[in-house]
Amino acid sequence: MKNLFIASIMLQVVLSAVNVSAQDTTKTWKTGGAIGINLSQVGLKNWSAGGENSLAVNGLITLFANMKNNKISWDNTLDLGYGIIKQGDNPFRKSDDKIILTSKFGREAIAHWSYSALLDFRTQFAKGYDYNTSPKTLISEFMSPAYITLSLGAEYKPNDHFFALISPITGKSTIVLSDTLSEAGAYGVKKGDNMRNEFGWLVNSAYKRTLMEGIDFQTKLNLFSSYKDLKHIDINWENLLLLKVNKYVSSSVSTQLIYDNDIKDTDGKAKWQFKEVIAVGLLYNF
Repeated sequence: MKNLFIASIMLQVVLSAVNVSAQDTTKTWKTGGAIGINLSQVGLKNWSAGGENSLAVNGLITLFANMKNNKISWDNTLDLGYGIIKQGDNPFRKSDDKIILTSKFGREAIAHWSYSALLDFRTQFAKGYDYNTSPKTLISEFMSPAYITLSLGAEYKPNDHFFALISPITGKSTIVLSDTLSEAGAYGVKKGDNMRNEFGWLVNSAYKRTLMEGIDFQTKLNLFSSYKDLKHIDINWENLLLLKVNKYVSSSVSTQLIYDNDIKDTDGKAKWQFKEVIAVGLLYNF
């Protein structure tokens, strides 16, 4: 059950060794990131039309470190996000929560094609609840779930705007460390287990473009299917439209569409998940 963890560690060791050994002068690093915060507040007093006071805060941190050395590339990104909202007399509740770490190593084979290895890790910071039940029901927390995906395949990258990684060799581990969620068999793990391993294929692609000055668009599509159950495909599709007012102020519209046959509701059925966020706030790039 621990094979995927060991493989992930071995991949990081290999990537580190490649970085140390590649010492010629053509090696270049690009590093940077962004820090942002979005605020919204509504205050009402004796408002005849009705409504409730509300306060929402969302923060994000994005970091990247990319290396290019002749035919070798190594791209690393870390995305962190957390948001809370308070409406009326309700206590603060979580509205956004993510930890996403990706590391992709590639070596050019022919024009626009590279041999590639991808490590993708995803989880969240805090506990999440279903507030439609009484009392509220725990449905997630740190490392419950967590997803580790390790892929080997080929990447097609014709330009700086688009890439598609096609991997027929992909291992995916779903981790549920919470005893409560493990006993409930949440996220597809067997009741009482803390991990579920799958072997299958993966397509990971992204497209980004500056539509006009101050307006950027990017979309990411991730598809995975286990060889044991090819009729079901896990889908994660993200879109972001970013409008820059000036160096520090921006607004954004983002959507995320998820389908995972292992995530089922109380009726035992998997459903499409959709999230949409419209935000205005401060964004600092460095």
